[in-house]
Amino acid sequence: MRLRNIQKALRFRNAFSFLLGAVLFLGAVLVLSQSIVVLQVVDETDQPLIIHPVESGTRFSHQYRHSVAKCPIIEKFELDNQSRMVLMESWNCSFGAGIATEPPPGASDRLVDGFYVIEDIGQVVPELFFHPVAITDHRLTVENQTWNLSEPPFEGQTIRLTIEQTTRWRYWVHVIQAG
Repeated sequence: MRLRNIQKALRFRNAFSFLLGAVLFLGAVLVLSQSIVVLQVVDETDQPLIIHPVESGTRFSHQYRHSVAKCPIIEKFELDNQSRMVLMESWNCSFGAGIATEPPPGASDRLVDGFYVIEDIGQVVPELFFHPVAITDHRLTVENQTWNLSEPPFEGQTIRLTIEQTTRWRYWVHVIQAG
């Protein structure tokens, strides 16, 4: 009789352990398969170099030294409620080749500490392409994290920045691979 009670208790424990493991496994699968929005920078072969989670209202910027005018250019972006990248401000200190000098309709401009600032631009930008090199001192800042794009693995290649939907699983695989 005592042996039967022990066997019954062991079967119950095994069944409970199996069910608990199955529930935990399914929970992890559900969480990791959820969609999230990320800022993604990829190289020329579409291999991710940066994947950073973002949400509506996230602000980020990139700054570089213009190769001809030799002055800093700063562009500031914000994610709208549809997870689109929106150019909000452009800062420059020269009116050289390829540098915006006229605010688009609805935007305003002003001078701030030697910078010509165009603000309230509100232009949706689907993607950005950069070709950072050492002399441009190119930096990307998302929230409080900054990447120096003028250093490896970014330097010397054309990289593309987009806002994408991905799964938590893909995001964590990238984080683990990036070390």
